Amino acid sequence: MPPHILDLETSPLLLFGLLLLGGMASGELSRRGANLPRTTGYVLFGLLMGNSGLQWVDPYILGSAQSFIYPAIGLILFELGDRFPMTRQGLDRGLILLSLAETAAVLVLVTGVMVLLGFDVSEALFAAAIAASTSPAITIATSSDLGAEGPLTNRLFGLVALNGCFAFTAVSIVLPMLVASGTNEVGPGYSDAFIHVVLSLVLGAGLSFAACRGARWLGPHAEHQHLMLLGLIIIGTGLPLSLDVSPLLTLLAFGIGTRIADRDNQVVAIRIASDARVFLVVTFVLAGAALEVGLLVEYWPAALAFALTRFGACWAALYLMGRRLGMATRDALFTAVGLLPMSSVALVLLGDAGPLDGGAGPALAGTLMGAIVLMQLVGPVCTQTAVRGFGEARRYVARRKGPSRGALTR
Repeated sequence: MPPHILDLETSPLLLFGLLLLGGMASGELSRRGANLPRTTGYVLFGLLMGNSGLQWVDPYILGSAQSFIYPAIGLILFELGDRFPMTRQGLDRGLILLSLAETAAVLVLVTGVMVLLGFDVSEALFAAAIAASTSPAITIATSSDLGAEGPLTNRLFGLVALNGCFAFTAVSIVLPMLVASGTNEVGPGYSDAFIHVVLSLVLGAGLSFAACRGARWLGPHAEHQHLMLLGLIIIGTGLPLSLDVSPLLTLLAFGIGTRIADRDNQVVAIRIASDARVFLVVTFVLAGAALEVGLLVEYWPAALAFALTRFGACWAALYLMGRRLGMATRDALFTAVGLLPMSSVALVLLGDAGPLDGGAGPALAGTLMGAIVLMQLVGPVCTQTAVRGFGEARRYVARRKGPSRGALTR
């Protein structure tokens, strides 16, 4: 064999292509072979290639992929905001009440359980803030693959969007307390955190205004509007990072703001599951590669308590508040199941805290990462179960177990 082939090294570009093709194939096998969501296949392939498997995706590759992952998350958050359900009168007050009740219950109960597990108040509040968020990527991708469409699915999207707004804001407020307790230094301060939140919302509103004006100027041409939106999403990612502000709230505010301001439906939104699926596949594969299954094994009692408390708080709040708003008990249960997934956004929120050294810092990071691993693996199935329970999964085909006796006698 020629020497130049023996000395062949895997370049990041070659690995990127292999991850894309392998993730796509794994997703199709997951869907066709086991009737599981394609996102489950993407994540499992990432686990196989990453830290918990063959370790082909090393930390250098994951670090280099940040410039790709952030625009992908931006596309996901923008689409989530653009799917925000509206009524003829504007914002749905019942949906806002549901989200406030559910988020408050998660924050209170998860904080209490984490304190009982031995974490201090700042760590418990940070964990609760992350628990309030739901994976928009899993919700969008799985719902799209199932052809889910209807009022209950729309309500699920609305809750995921509102919960994200509350979670991103809560993380910004709690983070100074966590940094101050994890080190001997004073954090950036709550006034700075408040300024960061306001700045994120202002940037999101500005991007929404630019998108609506640009759509009027370009006309109903999807190819041109998609270029404009992609450019605005990249700006909405890069500008907050340059200002030392988390782009998550900016991008979600961008999507919701566009949904509210675009009353004439002139903006031709990007749908990541169809128009830009390459971002979706690679994001799930890289998120799977970054997961550490060993942390779930090590911290499984705390991670399981975290996950169960999160689900129980969500279900109880939706049931109690839903009864006042005329929400069926069955719908409350399936909505709570649909809000379970956690993935790449939770990883970004956890990364915003930086190294959690000293005290219970490593235990906090291990518990949260273990819970993210668990929810990343079961999350797509939870979303599939939820939209099937709603009766709005138009493209789901149950696996046939063989002909029945009646079929044989016909």
